[in-house]
Amino acid sequence: MRNTASKAIKCLLVMIILLSLSADMKNSKGENIVNSATLNDEWNRTFGGGDDDWAYFVQQTNDGGYVLVGLTQSFGAGNDDVWLIKTDANGNEIWSKTFGGSKGERGYCVRQTNDGGYIIAGYTMSFGAGGYDAWLIKTDANGNEIWNKTFGKERTDWGYSIQQTSDGGYIIAGYTMSFGAGKNDIC
Repeated sequence: MRNTASKAIKCLLVMIILLSLSADMKNSKGENIVNSATLNDEWNRTFGGGDDDWAYFVQQTNDGGYVLVGLTQSFGAGNDDVWLIKTDANGNEIWSKTFGGSKGERGYCVRQTNDGGYIIAGYTMSFGAGGYDAWLIKTDANGNEIWNKTFGKERTDWGYSIQQTSDGGYIIAGYTMSFGAGKNDIC
């Protein structure tokens, strides 16, 4: 499955490159809307090791840098681990942290919190009630874990999005098979 996903990503990248090399893009009136000769990267960076490493979400931080979350198979404690990377405004890595156990974990969303730290939503197989459990991880401004919470039962429960609420709490969106009316339900 990983090999299939890797091939799909490579195929998508080839298509993007081919499209960028094609003629200027035009709107429905035939007017140029993008001149491919004027598209230049301000910068780009890659992060990773010898295995698969994926980023699922990026957010600009209050200091003008960026924070990315995803998974790493190259670093960490086990199979897939949540990977949090903080960069400066030019995309240079300031620090990176991994979170997880001997089984699989993924981080799907990260947000900077009012205290300058970060909150991550994803799933864990190493901790919680069993199977896949939605997982929240709260860190300080340097990515050090302050606490983590799991939500779910013996079936599959994932967290895909997280937001800090006006009262200082957090709201998470995802799906559950442990609760609700049937198979996959929004939670």
